[in-house]
Amino acid sequence: MWIHSIRLLNFKSYKEAAFSFPEPKNGQNIILIGAMNGHGKTTLLEAVYLCLYDTDAVSHLQRAGLNSKDINYPNFLQAALHHKAAPQYGRYRIELEIEIRQRRQGKIYGLKIRRKWHFNEKRQFERESTETRADVLVDDRYLPVDLAELDKYLNTYALPFDYAPFFFFDGEKIVQAAERSGTGMWLNTALKGLLGVTLLTRLAASLGDYRKRCISENAGQKMQEDLERAENALTSAQAQYDVFREEWEKMQQEWAHWDSERSRLQQQLGGGSDIRTSQDLLMQRERLEKEMDDFNAKIKAAVKAMPLAFLPSDGLNVLKGKLEREANRLHHEAGREQIAGRVNDFWSAFVGSGKVKEVLGRSACAILEDPLMKEAVAECWNELFYPLPENCAETIEHNYLSKNAHAEIQNEISRLQGMPQGRIGSLLADIEQRRSEQKQVLEELELLKGSNKDELVEQLKQANKQTDILKERSGSLKSNVLQKEKECRRRKDEVSKLQDKISDSNPLMVKSRRAGQVEKVIAALTDALTRQKAVEIGETATRINRAISHDERIHKISIEADGRMGLYGSSGREAQVDLSAGQMQILIMSLVSALAEVTRYPAPFVIDTPLARLDEGHRDGLFRHWSGLEQQVILLSQDTEITPEVYRRLDPHIGRTYLVEAESLDSAGACSRVTADVYFE
Repeated sequence: MWIHSIRLLNFKSYKEAAFSFPEPKNGQNIILIGAMNGHGKTTLLEAVYLCLYDTDAVSHLQRAGLNSKDINYPNFLQAALHHKAAPQYGRYRIELEIEIRQRRQGKIYGLKIRRKWHFNEKRQFERESTETRADVLVDDRYLPVDLAELDKYLNTYALPFDYAPFFFFDGEKIVQAAERSGTGMWLNTALKGLLGVTLLTRLAASLGDYRKRCISENAGQKMQEDLERAENALTSAQAQYDVFREEWEKMQQEWAHWDSERSRLQQQLGGGSDIRTSQDLLMQRERLEKEMDDFNAKIKAAVKAMPLAFLPSDGLNVLKGKLEREANRLHHEAGREQIAGRVNDFWSAFVGSGKVKEVLGRSACAILEDPLMKEAVAECWNELFYPLPENCAETIEHNYLSKNAHAEIQNEISRLQGMPQGRIGSLLADIEQRRSEQKQVLEELELLKGSNKDELVEQLKQANKQTDILKERSGSLKSNVLQKEKECRRRKDEVSKLQDKISDSNPLMVKSRRAGQVEKVIAALTDALTRQKAVEIGETATRINRAISHDERIHKISIEADGRMGLYGSSGREAQVDLSAGQMQILIMSLVSALAEVTRYPAPFVIDTPLARLDEGHRDGLFRHWSGLEQQVILLSQDTEITPEVYRRLDPHIGRTYLVEAESLDSAGACSRVTADVYFE
């Protein structure tokens, strides 16, 4: 299958343009369309969607990662009319045509779709006047197609609209699309669509409706009431699920808008999200000045302590020990002096004690009144404090210092001994570093003068804030969606069991039983098919990712049946890796190619901006991968992505090239000019 031709008339920047592409064969499967930013690359991808799927296309632009600002169909078309479109009979029109072909058993078949959208003399879209024509190519003849059956022909000769976002996409933004919905949901949707599970689900739903009719016609009242309650519970759960899903998708669209706005502002400012305003710089300057003042104060304190600091370390240790012993002696003496006045109190209590007088008998008064007795007691009291305790100085040399002064000097010595020898030098180095930062801040402030960067940075901060808020809300809504999805499955099982019970109890409902059995077969088939193909996709994605990526961070990719993805390192353990934007893009590209290979769906790839965030190694890996595919690969590239040098290396695999160049119009629009068989020089 390949895109044979595309024609555009009055669509956005294309006043009139035509592209034709050869069948991919003999290793020449790559179509290279070069265009600078804003010259019409994305417009061409939008034209493919709009021509194939009309009203369904606009909602798919989000899924394809195109992030169109206005997803309202009439508004989208209103803005798409070329600025310099020429009226015919007072009316304007947009016209798009695409033809997709495929080869079967040596014969070429195809589907050509042409659509026209008309506008009145005021350039306002007239929805009711839209024209569509489809022709199928069989035996070299074009035969008209009944438009009521167009979807069937799209499924047969082109791509069903559910599959398109996995083949026609923005290579950079599809990563964001996968992250927004969660890689698991994104993969689950893709896997079910490409395996035809969606069609099986529709068949199961039809069988379910048939069973309901049979039961309503033949079951008893009580059984029908029980079933009705279960079905009402299922309907309620499904309604809540739909509400949560709708809110979540709406939140995802808002997140996509702000994320796109953030990327635009970052690109415009030429940096990341940490770009600073003049206010930020002024605050940083104040902080640097305060730190420099603190460092200077520390240096002054160090200089004051220099007389002590200049003593040899041995001398400092001796001095510290001497002061410590003197301090202990002072504390000991202070304790003795504090209770010295209590000796007389003790003597008075001793003399007045009845016990003492009873022991001494009749001579008590003579003994206690003897002055020598009082002196003896005083000497015994003093001996309680001598000899001096250990670690007390025998003599106090520094008797000019108070107890507090002793302690302060000891602390200062400890601080000096704990300070590295190069402390002052380190402080001076810190000051010099702050001065350098201060100089840089002043230079940035000077550059900001007369620019609107402050305004842009404030917008970027707002975009960052909104993105974070919406991401958090989206996560909460996603949890609600998953919870309600589980409840719906449980309610559905309850309904199915009741239906089986009713069908088994009534011989008149043989067909209902058979319909229920087929439903279960479909469910089992879907589950088995999904599990089997999920394993294959994981293995295939692993092989492709290894071939494309130049690093070995991802050794294995595992895919579960529900689309959940696990990344494993060479150790065999699941890795919690934080992939860069380029690595994530390679991973998603590998998954997309694996989906196409495993499901054997040879649809053409149309990829806009495929290499913007990739380094040279990853680009070479992608080139090798794309050139080895059998299907057509149309790359919409800037000159910085696929340079003339890279083009020469790819040349053996290129089927055709186009160069799209746009010139500005005085109406603020642009007009794209297409040149075949040319690329950037």
